[in-house]
Amino acid sequence: MNIAILGFESLGRKLYEILIAKKSEIYRNYDLNIKYILVNEIPDIALLPNNATTDFKNIINDNDIDLIIDVLNNDKSFEYIKEALYSSKHVITTNFDVIASHYVELQAIAIDMNVKFLFDGAVGGGMSIINNLLMSSTYNEITKIEAIFDDDINNLLTLMSKYNLSFNQALDNVSLTLDKQLDFEGKIQAKKLQILSMIAYNTTINYDDIYRYSISNIDSDIILVSSLLGYKAKYIASSYFNQSYINMTVEPVLVKNTDIFASTENRYGIIRYYGIYSDAVAFYGKNDGDVIANAIISDIKRVLSDYRQKFMPRYSHIVSGNRHLVSRYLIKPKVMNDFFKNIAEKNLDNIIVSSPISGDEILEHKNEIQFYARIID
Repeated sequence: MNIAILGFESLGRKLYEILIAKKSEIYRNYDLNIKYILVNEIPDIALLPNNATTDFKNIINDNDIDLIIDVLNNDKSFEYIKEALYSSKHVITTNFDVIASHYVELQAIAIDMNVKFLFDGAVGGGMSIINNLLMSSTYNEITKIEAIFDDDINNLLTLMSKYNLSFNQALDNVSLTLDKQLDFEGKIQAKKLQILSMIAYNTTINYDDIYRYSISNIDSDIILVSSLLGYKAKYIASSYFNQSYINMTVEPVLVKNTDIFASTENRYGIIRYYGIYSDAVAFYGKNDGDVIANAIISDIKRVLSDYRQKFMPRYSHIVSGNRHLVSRYLIKPKVMNDFFKNIAEKNLDNIIVSSPISGDEILEHKNEIQFYARIID
C-alpha cells in the first residue's frame, strides 16, 4: 500500500517516525510505503525525507497512491479530502472542523467511490471514542455525552484551584507553555461535541444550534465557593438526548469531588457517554501528537482490513441548546435582584446556589449574570 501524508508539522512528523520505526512490526503482513509527504515549503531538503513535495497534484495524479492521511488541519483539507475520495483513494483525517462541517457530503462520496473515510483521531486523541461510538450506537441507544476536550483550559482551572490563583494569573502561567489561543468561547469543543453527538444519536446537527457560554469570567471566588460546596469547576461539552430534542451545551459546570471528571488534571481530557445497554462508559487520556498518531495507525489497520464504515445519519433531531435543561446553578449576579433572591437555595457572599431552573430562565436573565456554572449532582 502506498501512502501520502499531508502535513509534516509535529503530528505529521511523529506519524512518519512511528511508521518508519515500527512498520515491520505493526504491518508485518503488508508492504507499506510512504511515497509522498506534502509540505508547505522545502527550505532545507536535508531536514525532510526525500519524498517531500509541495504540490498536491503530484499526489492526486499518482494512481499508485492508495491512502491519503490528512494532518494539515487547515482550510485546504476539505478540498484535498474531497478530491482524494473522488480519485478512489482511501482517506484518514484528523481535521475535526472538516468532519463537523462536511461529514455527510464526504461520506456519501466515499460510499459511492467504494473507499474508506476514517477520522478516529479527529476527536479525543488516542481515546478511540469515534470508532467505539460507531460500533456502540448500532445496538445501544445513547442518551448522554459529557466531555472535557480542551485539556489546556482544564489545566488552567486546575492551576486556579490548586494554587488559589485568579483567572489572569493562571492564564499567564498557562500561556507560557502554549503557542496557540485558548478556546474560551467553546467553539472547538462545540464542533467536537457535534461530531460525537451526530454519531451517537444518528442525526445531522447544525453547529449554530449548540449553546456556548464562555469560561473567561470565572475567577477565584467561584473556585473557592465551589470547593467549599464539595465541587470542582470544569469546562464541559454535554449533549442529552430524548425522543423530542437534544440539549447541547458547552459551558462551565460544577462536578462533585467524587466524580471522575473532578480528577482530571493538568493536560488530560475525558469523554463519558451513557446508553440504555451500557450505563456509563468513560475514555481518559491526552490529546497530544503521540496519541493522535496512534489513532491514525489504528485507522490504517482498518483500511487494510475488511472493515466497512458506512455510517450516514438517518435523522434530523431538533437541537435546543440549553433551553430545556433543568438544573441547579451556581450564579454570581451582577445585582442581587428579586429573581435571584427568589431562586436562591443558598447565598454565599452574593454567589447563590439556585433551586432547579431551566435553561430558558438562564437565557432570560443572562445579561444580569456575571458568571454561572451548571451543577451536576
